[in-house]
Amino acid sequence: MTTPPTIVLYDGWCSVCTSVADRLRQLDDNRDRLTLVDLRQDDTLLKQHNLEPKEIRRVMHAITPDGRVLIAMDAVRAAMRAVGRGWLIAWTRLPLISWVCDRFYIWFAHNRMRFFPMKPE
Repeated sequence: MTTPPTIVLYDGWCSVCTSVADRLRQLDDNRDRLTLVDLRQDDTLLKQHNLEPKEIRRVMHAITPDGRVLIAMDAVRAAMRAVGRGWLIAWTRLPLISWVCDRFYIWFAHNRMRFFPMKPE
């Protein structure tokens, strides 16, 4: 029996988000451990999990195989674990460091459009 994939929801209009999604897709290497969903193309999961599109556009979301919805750095950690690379960012769970990383992620996500242009439609 195979484990269902971790689902990663991202904003397809955001160049940073699509770059991260592309990299995760490469790391998955067609092993179906991840399903990457551009919320701008498919809102089915948003309705199923009672998620707000505005919130998904704000930070990355992941839905684990057991149905938990994770956001921000927790979503990044879950995606990296799913593709077998969780060890690369395991240090971001350490006390104090996790607090700093979580806040930096939120700050960066909030300001990413200042640094990187929005993808054209």
